[in-house]
Parts: sequence; C-alpha cells; structure tokens
Amino acid sequence: MSSYGLGRRRFLATAVGVAAAWTQVSGNAIAVPRLKQAPRDNSVRVWLTDVSADTWVADQDDVLFKARKAANPLTIKIDDSVKYQKVHGFGAAMTDSAAWLIDKLSSAERAKLMKKLFDPSKGIGLSLLRSPMGATDFNASGSYSYDDMPAGRTDPTLADFSIQHDVPYIIPALRQALALNPSLKVMANPWSPPGWMKTSDSMIGGTLKSEYVSALADYFVKFVQAYGEAGVPISYISPQNEPMGTPTWPGMFLSAYQEAELIKKIGKAFEANGISTKILAWDHNWDVPSYPETIFSDPAASQYTAGTGWHIYSGDPTYQTVVHNDYPSKETFITEATGGVWQDSDQTAFTEALGTWIINGTRNWANGVMLWNIALDPDRGPLNSDTAGIPMLRGLLTIDPADGQVSYNVDYHALAHASRFVRPGARRIYSNTFGEGSIENVAFQNPDGSKVLIAHNSGKAAKTFSVADGTHSFDYTLNAGDAVTFTYSGPARSGSTPAAAKVPDPTHDFAFKSESGPVTVTYDPALLPHQNRIRTGNKLITYSLPIGASVRTTGRALSRTKWTATASAQPDWGRAANAIDGDINTKWSLGHGTTSGDWFQIDLGSPTSFNKIVFDTGVNNSFDYVTKYQIYVSDDGAEWGSAIASGSGGIGKITVALPTRTAQYIRIVSTAASGFWWAIGDIEVYGAARGTGSIAAPTAVASGLQSKSWTSKQGDQVTVVFNGTADSKSFKMSTDGSYTYELPGGTSAMFTTRKLSSFPSPTFSDLKPERGVPRSKFTIHGSGFGDSQGLGTVYFGSSYAEIDTWSDTSISAYVPKGLPAGKVTVSVKGATGADAGGSSFDVMDLGPALPRTGWTATASDASQWDAPGNMLDGDSGNRYSSGTGQYDGLWIHVDMGQAQTFNKVVLDVGGSIDDYARSADVYVSEDGTDWIKVSSVTDGQRVQVVSFPTRTARHIKVVNTADVASNWWSIAEFNVYN
Repeated sequence: MSSYGLGRRRFLATAVGVAAAWTQVSGNAIAVPRLKQAPRDNSVRVWLTDVSADTWVADQDDVLFKARKAANPLTIKIDDSVKYQKVHGFGAAMTDSAAWLIDKLSSAERAKLMKKLFDPSKGIGLSLLRSPMGATDFNASGSYSYDDMPAGRTDPTLADFSIQHDVPYIIPALRQALALNPSLKVMANPWSPPGWMKTSDSMIGGTLKSEYVSALADYFVKFVQAYGEAGVPISYISPQNEPMGTPTWPGMFLSAYQEAELIKKIGKAFEANGISTKILAWDHNWDVPSYPETIFSDPAASQYTAGTGWHIYSGDPTYQTVVHNDYPSKETFITEATGGVWQDSDQTAFTEALGTWIINGTRNWANGVMLWNIALDPDRGPLNSDTAGIPMLRGLLTIDPADGQVSYNVDYHALAHASRFVRPGARRIYSNTFGEGSIENVAFQNPDGSKVLIAHNSGKAAKTFSVADGTHSFDYTLNAGDAVTFTYSGPARSGSTPAAAKVPDPTHDFAFKSESGPVTVTYDPALLPHQNRIRTGNKLITYSLPIGASVRTTGRALSRTKWTATASAQPDWGRAANAIDGDINTKWSLGHGTTSGDWFQIDLGSPTSFNKIVFDTGVNNSFDYVTKYQIYVSDDGAEWGSAIASGSGGIGKITVALPTRTAQYIRIVSTAASGFWWAIGDIEVYGAARGTGSIAAPTAVASGLQSKSWTSKQGDQVTVVFNGTADSKSFKMSTDGSYTYELPGGTSAMFTTRKLSSFPSPTFSDLKPERGVPRSKFTIHGSGFGDSQGLGTVYFGSSYAEIDTWSDTSISAYVPKGLPAGKVTVSVKGATGADAGGSSFDVMDLGPALPRTGWTATASDASQWDAPGNMLDGDSGNRYSSGTGQYDGLWIHVDMGQAQTFNKVVLDVGGSIDDYARSADVYVSEDGTDWIKVSSVTDGQRVQVVSFPTRTARHIKVVNTADVASNWWSIAEFNVYN
C-alpha cells in the first residue's frame, strides 16, 4: 500500500496521516443498464450521477443529435478517426481482506454481489483485477508468502512453495469473476517476497539479497504456473509493489537498478517456461518517472518490460504522458488508487475517482485503471494482524461480516461510469477537454463501433456544453460536481458542414511509425514544467531528455583540482567536497528532505568557459535526487542574477546542456519540495572546446529518425524527433554542430521554441504581508510572472525564497530561513528570467523565547507516534501530531508550570510542511479551568506568529477552528515570547 493520498515518501519521512469521517453510499447498487445495441441513429443514451441528490449512474431520457453547427464555446468535438491507446478495462484489487469478506456472505448473496461487480450485462463489468502475491496490509490473518521458512532457514530451490493459503477463498473469488467476465485480466504482484530472500529476514523492510534474484524469478514462475493450474491465468505481474519504501507492513525497497536486474531474470525464466505473462515496471507513485524510464533505458530489461504501473498518492496523471512520450510503445496502467478518511465528502471522493483517476488517467494514456480494495468491513479492515496497518481506507464496497449487509460506496459508482460502458478492447478517441474547474471528459470507441463519452463538471457552477460528432451536435447541462456517461452508435451522416470545425485545444498529436507499430506523441503545455528549459539568444527553448538519452558536447570534462564545493546544508557524513572527489561511492547529502531554495555550489577556482554539467546520484542512492532544479552562474559568488537553465531531476545522471558561459561559480538550486534527501555522488563540468552555437531544435535529422513540427496559436514552435528503430541514433541540436543529441531506439525528443519578445513583461505590484519571521509565508501580486516557475526566482537580498505556488499573477513563497532581522530587498524575476521589480520586507526579531523547563503539553487527539511533549523538546525533527484530520475543536494545551508574562506564541510545523492549522483561537488561563480568548488565526501557515496584548498566565490553549480532513495538525516546536 501507500500512504494513501499523501504519498509514501512523505508518509515514511514524517508519518503524516489523515483522518475524517467519510460517508458511505449505502443501499442498492445501481440499476442494470439496458445494453442492447442501439440502432445507428441520432439517439444518445444518458446516465447521470448527482452526488448531492444521491443519484448514481441513473438512466435518463435520451438526447438527440441534430444536424447543426455548435456555437457554444464549451464544445466537445468527438473524432473517431483519431485513435489512441487500447483500453483493457477498469477494476480493483481482490485483496485477502476483500476475498475473505466476500466469502463470509451466503452463497446466494455472494453470487448476487459478484454479478453486480463483474457481469458485463447485469453488473458494472469490471474487467481488471489486481491480486496480491502474499500478504499486504489488508489481510484477514497475518503475514504470509508462498514459501515461508523459520527464522534463519532458506529454501533457494523453492521446494516448499505453495499457494495453499489462497485456495479457500481468494482463488474461488477470482475464478468466479473470470466466469462472469471471460475478458477479465488479472494482474499480480508481491508486497514482499519470502523474508529469507531479504536483508531483513522478514516480510517487513529490507531489500532483496543479490544471491536470491534467480530464486525470486523462479518464485514468479511457480506462482504463475500454480495459479494457471488453478484456473486463474495471470496477464500481468510487477516485480514489487511500491519499491520506493519499506512500511510497517509487508514491503521491500528495490532500486531501479535492482528491479532492472530482477526483470531480466523473470523475463528469461518466463521465456524458458513458455509463460506469456507481461511485466510492468515500478508500480508506485506518479512523480518518479525516472524509475520506469531507467528500466526502459536498459535494452536487456526493456525487452521484457511491457509498461508501467502507477499509483496516485503523489504527483498527477501528467507524469504518465511524460513517460509515454519518452517511450511511446510502452503500456500504462493505474494499478492502485483509493479513497479514504482524508476525503471530506462523497463529492470530493467522486471527483478524485472519476475526474482524476479515470478521466485524466485515460487521457494520459492509461490502458486501464484499478482501484484498491474491492471490499472492506465497517472498521476499514480487516488489517494484517502481524503489522501496524492504518484503518483509513474505503473499499468499493463495505461488507459487514456480522450481518452480511453490503453497501456500495462512491468509488463503485465512479468506476461504473466507465466499466459498464467501455468494453475491453475499446480505443480512446479524440475529444478536447476544458480542464479542472470546467467540463472534463474522455471519449472511447468500443470494438462494435459504439462510442462512449464520460463528462464531469469539476467546476463550482452549472455548465451547458455541446457535443459535436461529424455534422451533428447536441447540448447538455451538468450541475457542479455532476457527471454523465453518453453512449451512442450514430449519429447518422448527412451534409458536409462539420458541427465543430475548430475547438479550443492546446494539445497536438504527432504520429510516427516504429518497428513495433504506429505510435503517437502528444504535445501538451502541461508537460513543459517537467522538461528542461534554457534561454539562448532571444529564444526560450524547452526540451525533453528521456532517461537513456544524452547531449554530447565537443569539450572535455574540466579538471577538478582547484574546485571547492559548498551547500546550503551538509551533515558531517555527507560533505559537499565528496561530490567532487572523483569517487561515486562518496556523496554530498543535504541531510534532510529537500525544499525549494536548497542549493549545491561549485567554485571552479577561476573564470572558466563551459557548456554542460552532469551530476550523478550514484547507483546506491536511487531516490536521493533533486526533483526540480535551476542553474545559476556567478563571477563573484555573491550576485547570481537570473537562472540560466531549469529542469527535472531523476535517478542516476542528470545532464544539463547550456549555451556556452564563462563564470567561476555554478549553483544548482532546488525548486521543489521533496521527501528525498538530495545527494550528489559525482559532478562534472564540461568545457567549451570550440564553437559558440546556440542550442536549438533540429531542422533536419539523419536517416532512421523521423521529425515533425507544429506551431501553436501562441506562436510556440514544437518539433518532435522519434527514433523508431532499435538502435540509438543522433542528431545535431546546434547550427555549428557543438551539441549532439543521442536518442535511444524507441524514444522521442520534444523541443518547444518561443521568442522571448512574445512573453509579456513581468510586473511586480505588491507584497503581503510586508513583515514576518524566517519561514513565514508571503504573497506577491503582479502580472506576467508566467504559468510556472521556469527560470523565475524570488530573492530576499541574495537568498532564495522557498516557492510554494507560482502563477501568472501571484507567487506564494516563504521567507528564507536564517535571515538576520532588519530590512531586506525582495526582487522577482519572471519565468523567462526577466526582472519584474520588487520592494522591501521587514524580517522580524522575536528575541529570546521563554525557557521551557518544567513545561508539559497535552492534546485532545494525538498520534501514537507523535506525543504532545515533542513540541517542547527543542528538537524540530520531532513533533506533535494529532493523528486525525483537523476539525473544529481539536486542541493543544501547554502548562508552563507557573505564571509567565508574554505577548506572542509561535507554532512551528517543522518538516511537516502542510500540517499546520488553517485557523485557530488562542486562549490563556491562570488555573487551566477558566479560559480567556486573546487572539485568533484566520490564515494559518507553517510558522505561525500569534501576537496579542501582554498577558500573565500559566496555561495556553490553542483550539483549531478549521475542518481540513486531508491534513493532521502537527507542531514541531511551541515557543512563547515576551
């Protein structure tokens, strides 16, 4: 599992949790659809969900296509001549807990439930099932694998392999599902292999021992064979669920390099045994695209790897298109997504499930979408009895084993909008969409030619939109939060005037041929923040660089004999000098989770010309990379100016190609927060041997490469180069040949070029507030800042502000830590690096905090891991956490032991950057019984300074007044000032 909605990285690093009551959609399942093939006429079938009215996928009156031109600005154009990925279906996971609960039903009730889940004509037709290989955090009993051994013993020949645990109720449930829906595909993967294969000698924690890679490959062979003999063919496996972390339930860390080696062994073992089961890489969160790409970039592993499995707990679906564009022949699946207690309402849950996972998941190339537990009990279990699982998830169904009552939850209905109507083998077809806050949609064409359009109004008001197909169109109105599925076999073709000749669509598709068949690469402005960006001459160039691709320059790596390295932070065991010592096995480490504004710097010793930087995390530091970065250069190490490049980091080597620059200092600055501890094992800078050519999109490519270009309405020139061969090929990306792009077989490179003169000049208007303490939040208003940060910067003097959000008209950020008290100049540079102006800011000096000797703390709610006393221990690495989502009335109480005189309280969230009180009231008391309200917080932030007239009291109580189910309340340090 993951940390469900918060991302495993952050959960493991900070034990962030969530809680809030979630409501179930109880009662009967949705009505059986009328699935008889409609005649090819102008009728459109309609199924509507109105969450507020408790109406779920309800059959409505038909609407009619009419031969008319659509004039509505919100017109969805359907074009079945433009086809995308094949869709295998939609489904969920038959966990041990789910199968056990289903088995507890009477045979009649079990048959009824399974029909509603899997029958394509009398139910919602789920056609994908994920089946864990052994124990997870959701088990009706304890941990188990298929080859458990007593501590200290091993079984490398797998003599004791057995799937007997699954025989009583898991395999029967899977077989029944397959009988109801023969098109169903099963995907399987382990949370942990047998403990004896791991460094922990347990199913909890550890990593795979290198001597058992072959044994684990054989373990997969035996599993697939045993399940096949039991009547459950396995279509897909992944080597490891969520390999990035090791939770308190079964799990295993597996680096991308380890997984690549394991896939090679599994692939060869499958070949040797005539097994056609496909292998998916990664099987974890969206925002680590370099993990599957690292595997794809290894030809020996890639040949056995069909695609990627994605989880939804951090990042967004755009990352699926990032990887698809880089490696367009690979498949894409959302293999796990779940709702739970962090969702504050059924409306939120429905929007996430249908809008984000299904609509945007498939728009971003998903061949299928699988949610997590099919069923859980009213206590959100059963949980693995051997581990510290967290009861905060919601299944598609809730089954009460005490009385057999079944409730169909919101996720079931969200899936039904797709699974009931989109048949296995369907193709996604063209439709334009209007994005978050408007009508979001996706369209499909079934194998029989019928079409399905799913639309969701994610805005806050009702919207009327038009649907145009060929020469016909119809109108429909959706209330805020509602969703609709349209199905039709027409419209009848008549006339020649398109109902929608042109519709607003910032995306563009590039079609290419490859040895494995036709592929499509999609340009979308939403991809640009994930790509590399440089200013060169009068142009801004953004380009992709798949893992495995590289940029060659004519110069050589510079000597490092005179270099020195520094960083914004460096623990004793990870000094900055380690990154320039020539030993990849030593490293610089930031020593904490990365934040925007952290930096690593090289002094080259003297002004030097260079045009490429390569920094490498090293094989053993797979996840310790900077997720997003900017590059700055300086002549004196004090004045840095605008960023000259920006990009996204990844596993292994990160190559930054630059227009030739001469400078003495180079600084790499993080521009995104991450739970990863940024590390650099080695860094090299390459000199500019000859040529002053600027980096540019290619105008011609060699034989074997395919190149296509397109110009957007905004004037962006987009060029895509695709290598459809099996071999790596190169092309020039500068006029004088000083830069060469090496493109591996089966990958694409995208270049977007825009003249700097086409961007509006950024303009600073104001900064609010104008005073605060380090790490407090402020907002800058203005215009022309750019839609994303890019090369933009906010300086406090020469220090970088930590950017929270960036838009064209406002920037929210945090005052840099460590700034001395006094006036400081704040200056802003827009996304292109252009100056926007600025103003002054008053950094406050709070003076010394009151001594906390003898103080105690209590709270209304507290996590089992994070006691209230942690906020008084002087260690910002420890914290108090509520262990529940924020609600009105949640409180903390500090007893100072004796009466104190004070006028400020500071609540510091520490590293739990989102778990601050959004609003609160502050009370004081002399006796802890009679309380006087002294202040209120209305717009909370990470470091909250609460000021009030001087008071003398012994007790302080802070009462949270917000309802923020998605975040716990955390306080790392509670200080009082006078």
